[in-house]
Amino acid sequence: MKTHFILKTILLSFMLTFSVSAWADGNSNDSIPPLPENPFGNKIGIPLKDLKFQRSPIDPIAAYYYIGEYTIDMEFYENIGTANIHVVNSNGAVIYNFTHDTAIEGGCTIFLPPNRDCYYIQISAPRYQATGELRI
Repeated sequence: MKTHFILKTILLSFMLTFSVSAWADGNSNDSIPPLPENPFGNKIGIPLKDLKFQRSPIDPIAAYYYIGEYTIDMEFYENIGTANIHVVNSNGAVIYNFTHDTAIEGGCTIFLPPNRDCYYIQISAPRYQATGELRI
């Protein structure tokens, strides 16, 4: 019992010694660098809400808005068939309405007017349906 306690004490002292010395590099101004506001740089991910049950562990479509460029970039990660992408603004005016064959195309770029507005995205395909919202 006594040797077990001594071994634990020695092991704990080694762990404590090495963990403290790893942090001490001689610089008294050590600090954790601040995280950037947007880790993707100038693009923001647009969350898409699935309306149809998708059995894939990853989302088949990702949408990103590029700040300052007024564009939405959609990437198709999976073949979901022919997808109709419909984007309208807050007044109901159609901004984008095209059909894309996801078996051939890897994505699409949607150009938005340079106005501050709310845009609604609807994606409908035979095996996938989703909606999204972007406020700029």
